[in-house]
Amino acid sequence: MKIHNFEQKTPEWFACRKWKMTASNAQAIWNCGKGLDTYIIELMSWYYSSWEKETYTNADIERWLELEQTARDIYELERWVKIENVWFIEMNEYVWCSPDWLIWDDWLVEIKSVNDKNHFLLILNWESEIDTKYIWQIQMQLLITWRKWCDYISYNPNFQKSLIVHRILPDMESHKKLLIWIETWKKKIEEIKKKLW
Repeated sequence: MKIHNFEQKTPEWFACRKWKMTASNAQAIWNCGKGLDTYIIELMSWYYSSWEKETYTNADIERWLELEQTARDIYELERWVKIENVWFIEMNEYVWCSPDWLIWDDWLVEIKSVNDKNHFLLILNWESEIDTKYIWQIQMQLLITWRKWCDYISYNPNFQKSLIVHRILPDMESHKKLLIWIETWKKKIEEIKKKLW
């Protein structure tokens, strides 16, 4: 495991990401089959193309960018902790993750800023309402970082209960599946690279 602090979207950052599956795409990895094949082709075409690289965004991501610092301040105050930023953590030449925050050597934090409806549903019953893609993302982050747990946060200032925090522990069965799919990813990447070189 290697921790990198390259600033995002720099040449060094793009170079380190080359051919690597990310935790944010863990659900595609989990689906394996066509989902995994599609993800591989998209990623490799992205790096072999000379076109300027684009970064995906949506309403939730834009909201997160706007509210992250406030959520961070509240979380640090409530938990009496000091948050550490990290750009990304490399498991090996094929796998990496980019947790939102690290805290000491024990845990990591993943924060989302969902819309009013989804935040309210999380208040009512987070276990059934949390998106499975976030569960897989967190499990892959825990696998890569060897951390003991992850605090999943939903922050929405439109509610009195603006900050929802739920602790997610490593799931060994999920990690076993991820390791199998990571090996599948490696083999598929190597097959494509042989065709190109």
